[in-house]
Amino acid sequence: MYTMRAKIKWLIWVLVAIMMMPSCEKDTFEAFLKKRSYSPEKGMIWDIGPVYFQMEVTDVQGNNLFSETTPGNWLSEQISATFDGKEFLWPSARTKAYLAVLKGFYLLPRWYKPSDEMLFCFGELDGTKKWDKDLCITWPDGSTDVIRVQHAFRWNLAGQPEQYTGFKLNGVPIDGGIIHLSK
Repeated sequence: MYTMRAKIKWLIWVLVAIMMMPSCEKDTFEAFLKKRSYSPEKGMIWDIGPVYFQMEVTDVQGNNLFSETTPGNWLSEQISATFDGKEFLWPSARTKAYLAVLKGFYLLPRWYKPSDEMLFCFGELDGTKKWDKDLCITWPDGSTDVIRVQHAFRWNLAGQPEQYTGFKLNGVPIDGGIIHLSK
């Protein structure tokens, strides 16, 4: 049993901890770009990860269109997209390197779900650059989607790297890490 004094001390501690927490309010791309920044100290080498995004593409029944078990899947269907003035095709020859290589489309297995489901990905974009561009995709069924990629990198006032990454699907901001599309 706690005394009233112990309860008050605990409550004060919790309130102080809450006030010390950073705001959970999300930055917008424009607000992020307006923040003051700082250059890192000379001689320091930072490894900034590339930017890519994942799309879960399903039919109206919820079947993953990049799964071998889905009848009529799109694993060998032609998909095209334009981004930053370049055209990317699926399927295409791809290479893998650690540095950001804009290779276009590729598949990644769902690491958290033991199945044959694959996520359709696009990237990799250099994580140190500013990206505010549209990816215009034409799907095998003739439909199109536009994904707005907004990414910026900066050094905060403490000399630490910060980045903002956001996506919009057909003009609507995306919540979460995977873009869900139903075809």
